[in-house]
Amino acid sequence: MVRPHPDPAAEAVGSRLRPYTLTGGRTRPDYPLQLDTFLAARPAPADVELGPESEWIRLLCATPRAVAELASRLEQPVQVVKILASDLLHLRALVVAEQNDDGPTRELLETVLDRLRAL
Repeated sequence: MVRPHPDPAAEAVGSRLRPYTLTGGRTRPDYPLQLDTFLAARPAPADVELGPESEWIRLLCATPRAVAELASRLEQPVQVVKILASDLLHLRALVVAEQNDDGPTRELLETVLDRLRAL
């Protein structure tokens, strides 16, 4: 698969290990994360060494990112990212970002509808 903008950091992370290995055999996260849950990074505790996948998640979350976007960037199953993110939440290296989501505006929905009709 050819990426339009290859990211060397992303290529170095996650592609070599099986999901079972990344999660330590776990299949469920400790926190109830959804695809649209936004996560933001916090400073990692000094006494904790993070794996490359976890560190990459923290770097990506310098600006709040959705779980689905993290899974896409890491090229890992969503469930794996949920487990890794849950571990980071437990360590307080991530926080769930507050969202002020009142939903899409009527103007935005009309624009989307108009452009879909134009297709």
